[in-house]
Amino acid sequence: MYSIIAFFVTAFPLLIYPWGENLYYTLPKTNYLIFFTILLWSVILILISKKKITIKKATLAERMVFLYTIIICTSTALSVDTNLSLQGGEKRLEGFPVLVCYASLFFFSFRYISTNKLDLVIRLITYCSALVALYGILQHFQLDFLPRNSKKLDWTRSYAFFDNPNFFGSYLVLMILPATALYLSSKKKIYQILHLGIISILFIALIYSITRSAWLGTFCGFIFLSFFVIWKRRYLWKRWLLLLVILASLFILINKFENNSYLTRANTIISDADSVLSGENTGDAGSSRWYIWKKSLPLVKEYFWFGSGPDTFAVVFPNNPEEKQKYFNNPDIKVDKAHNEYLQIAVTLGVPALIVYLIFISHILISGLKAARRQSGDLQIYTYGLLAAIVGYLIQAFFNISVVPVAPFFWIFLGMLYRIANPLLAEENGVEK
Repeated sequence: MYSIIAFFVTAFPLLIYPWGENLYYTLPKTNYLIFFTILLWSVILILISKKKITIKKATLAERMVFLYTIIICTSTALSVDTNLSLQGGEKRLEGFPVLVCYASLFFFSFRYISTNKLDLVIRLITYCSALVALYGILQHFQLDFLPRNSKKLDWTRSYAFFDNPNFFGSYLVLMILPATALYLSSKKKIYQILHLGIISILFIALIYSITRSAWLGTFCGFIFLSFFVIWKRRYLWKRWLLLLVILASLFILINKFENNSYLTRANTIISDADSVLSGENTGDAGSSRWYIWKKSLPLVKEYFWFGSGPDTFAVVFPNNPEEKQKYFNNPDIKVDKAHNEYLQIAVTLGVPALIVYLIFISHILISGLKAARRQSGDLQIYTYGLLAAIVGYLIQAFFNISVVPVAPFFWIFLGMLYRIANPLLAEENGVEK
């Protein structure tokens, strides 16, 4: 069981089909995700039928995920476009089957990635992410060797195998923080250098993605690690300082060679926030996200209980060509996501779904924090690394969207963290007979 999951997390970022008419990478990854989920459920059912494993009872987190899934089913049945909710929107594909797959990934990683395998899984994920990030760096310099989508021929923003730089950025948030945990826990010099190199590659790719939400999420993740891991470990201070100096130097050098464009981009985070808080903004802050949020909020009340249906945001979002021309310079653009994961859930799945989701996430985080305080050594650092990755993702999700190429890692990390927090609970509830 574990080997199947390990193969999935390693191969998933690299699974693309860059030929043919559809050069978007979400479709092959969606098919792979659904195939993997069906395969693993089939294996589980076979093993249960042969009495090689048992599942005695669900944990609190699993019951909450099950409730969340029931709400998704209801939302799909009552959708403004049931077929769309079942299939998922064009290029997004986050319909009912994919959302169920996310919930399944949490179950798989909680039940079948044991604590003693945690180090290996994190290494597999982060080492693979270095290859992905390296391709993203080459892409910035037009050195990528795979066919590009015709709309991205002249792009210098890195998107690697994720269709969009914003998606690539959210992936890098999830990767760079566990990689940092590996660096901090490394005992041998050779591994310290290796992990420092991986972090540097991920960081350079993060810069080239020019994704402000990912920059913010990563920054907050580093603050989290500084407070919970570094502050009380004096022996890590030099290592941490070395990392920060290298990352700061990389940013300064890259920014200098790119005519100060990245620092200017970073400063817009503060300027956009100031304009919104002061009430001066007219809707164009955050690449017009503020406009989308303002237009979306009335939809929350309209679709309060069960939402408009999975992936139906484009159907219910107000179609005003004049406003779209003003904020997007394109009157025909399709706004298919709220660009705020929490608002997206509220509109498409309903407020009760959002409440269940937030309670579920809070339960995982609180459980993880409590477990980390009881732990020591490398396991504690790994736990804080997963916590930092989840926190960083949740922060960037306030300005970004959930997508098939990235979300599976988030749900797997949630399951891994909950397993670390409840190892005996997992065993008692029948991970193995």
